[in-house]
Amino acid sequence: ATVMGRKIHILIDALQEVEQFEQVDTNLQMKSFLADTREFLSQMVRITNVQQSVMTILETISDLSYAWAILPNFLHLLHDRIRAEPATTVLLRATFLKLASILDLPLVRISQCDSPDAVSVAEYYSSQLVLFVRKVLDVIPISVFRVLENIVEIQTHKLAQLPV
Repeated sequence: ATVMGRKIHILIDALQEVEQFEQVDTNLQMKSFLADTREFLSQMVRITNVQQSVMTILETISDLSYAWAILPNFLHLLHDRIRAEPATTVLLRATFLKLASILDLPLVRISQCDSPDAVSVAEYYSSQLVLFVRKVLDVIPISVFRVLENIVEIQTHKLAQLPV
């Protein structure tokens, strides 16, 4: 991390030197671009210096195990988003994978104490996850058939028959 930080600082210094050139110094757009680039590089230095303890805290915070209680509240928002932009269903994959991480914490604790209930607990949480995924994706076939219904309506009632 420190080697990477030094290399990034060298790049930042080089960008500051480039900014001193007359052609660059008189071009506001170029100066703005260089300043933004230096800021992004500075952020990269801060990210490379993140300690393992902070990473552990971030992992705990982003665990999402608390989410089971509030997920049903967001179901209608997910449905609305899928109806409005069907392509967003691809983005749900990451959400579902993150939700699958919810299964890890209880199973790790149960496995640590060598409980015979590990299999039944895994089945329970898996079934809950599958149930939620089904609830979220239920809107897709409904939307598809609604579109098909509109197509049939247009074809049968609004399009004029063409002579054969």
